[in-house]
Amino acid sequence: MRILHYHNASDGMTTEYIRIISSAMAEFAYLSGDGCIENVSATSLNDAIKAMNESRVDIVHFHGCWRDSDFMVARKARNEGTRIVVSPHGQLEPWVVKQHYWKSRLPRIITYQKRIVNEAFAVVVMGRMEENCMKRLGWNSRIEVVRNSMITDTITDKEMAKKILYIYNKVMDTHTFALLGDEERLAFASLIKAGVSKDSRWLTDNENASISRLTPVGWRRILIHSYHTSITDTIADAIDTLGLYRPDVKPEEIPCYLPKSEKRKGFFSKEVKPLPAVIADAKGDHTESFTNFIKSLYKHASMWHLTIKDIIETAYQMRNVSIDERQFCEDMKERSLYKFVSSLMQVMIDYTGLEEGFLVAPPKYNRRTRRLEAMLDDELGINY
Repeated sequence: MRILHYHNASDGMTTEYIRIISSAMAEFAYLSGDGCIENVSATSLNDAIKAMNESRVDIVHFHGCWRDSDFMVARKARNEGTRIVVSPHGQLEPWVVKQHYWKSRLPRIITYQKRIVNEAFAVVVMGRMEENCMKRLGWNSRIEVVRNSMITDTITDKEMAKKILYIYNKVMDTHTFALLGDEERLAFASLIKAGVSKDSRWLTDNENASISRLTPVGWRRILIHSYHTSITDTIADAIDTLGLYRPDVKPEEIPCYLPKSEKRKGFFSKEVKPLPAVIADAKGDHTESFTNFIKSLYKHASMWHLTIKDIIETAYQMRNVSIDERQFCEDMKERSLYKFVSSLMQVMIDYTGLEEGFLVAPPKYNRRTRRLEAMLDDELGINY
């Protein structure tokens, strides 16, 4: 884990604070999710950009507020998928915000300061008073209190560093699907394929290779994501099917930040109902039942509630149902759902490795497909 601390060089107390936590944290590298920790500092925009270009930065930790250069560093972090942590160091307390409010603070709040705090995975404050100030602002609910050993003897340097590292781990163990690279996403889809089919022969050499190349960190991220999206059983079936050694990861014991219980919905959305069971008729045909299943799936998508669990259930049905594809496609066209089905087929390929022989319509990659994939990618997203 590589952390970039961005701060003001003229603030000697903050500079010393960063030095203390960086030094004290070194001996706790074994507690990091990836087994290592590197803290680097930057006090200018050029130094920050250089540090981010030289090597991957996992977290940018902003110390203090109101620097116009924060906007540029935050934008680069956002573009590169780097996570943000903010320590205001008292600079968002009411008496500070009120200073030169109309000429200085308000324009900065509007242009960048509020957004940076809002997008932060965590806001680290140093006491209950600052915590209450942040709660009143309402810019971010993920507030962590870590006392400063420089100003209180209620915490030691090591305890402070350990608590900060705990927050960094929590940040990196949040929405782990977003951290998967292309190879790891292929491995994830391949595991779903094996878990749904329960037959290793369906996997290609490339899919098997992607799973074999998973690092401990990759496994950790997949297992955490699987646990919080309720597909642990599918991944467990994949591990058993492929005869793999189950990684020693207990995602239920790993702290992370979870999204609000109330997900985004469409304008006319209603309560989301579970997908219906697909049952064969007296002749063993599933066409009508599967049509109703797809209609329900479309409702989930229209309310921004499409989940990876929905997609896995769809993959299972498509591997096992017996339908009249011609009649099914005609029904979908009559209900104006055929384009949705075509986009869905592309999603099924990308997220479950579903083979062409099981597709019920030609796959299409278009704006609708990207919207469906955005729902799945953002299922555990916390910034909305």
